[in-house]
Amino acid sequence: MKTLKQWLLLAALFVISGTAMAQLNIPGTAFVFELNGDEWRYLRNFKDGDGANVYYYCYVGEVLLDDQGDTVLPTLRIYVRDNYASDVYELAYDRYLNQPFQSLNEYTKGDGLPRQGGLGYEGIYTKPSDQHDYRFMMTYFKERRTIVEFRLETTSETYDEMEVKFRNILKSIR
Repeated sequence: MKTLKQWLLLAALFVISGTAMAQLNIPGTAFVFELNGDEWRYLRNFKDGDGANVYYYCYVGEVLLDDQGDTVLPTLRIYVRDNYASDVYELAYDRYLNQPFQSLNEYTKGDGLPRQGGLGYEGIYTKPSDQHDYRFMMTYFKERRTIVEFRLETTSETYDEMEVKFRNILKSIR
């Protein structure tokens, strides 16, 4: 059962995400990022199996279709882990162990990330359940003992259509 504070946070995120180019704060951190409210909708937040708070957004800007004519919904997931003792490299490696992917590009501040101390990957993997290839941008930032992971993902077939939008979100992180 959600507490009143959680419901108010959800309502605030929903209202903010409905406005054009909304600046959003990640709860419990000083991180701020921007989303175009006409293109992205906040869906929900939940705790994952590792105890991270996950904020889940879906792209609704235009209908994207794959080669089979199926609708594709690119997603943005923001994972917030409190009291994370390790660094961004260890979390990235743990992610890789849990879901192996082919790294297409690695980037840090100066070659793609807006903040110092971050690590980012562009990668691809095949999802066994549907045999589709998925392409993503994943970035990690740490602030004191809180680590934040941004994961922007879509099918490989629609990645080129979404890449600029993904990069704009990552560039907006402060």
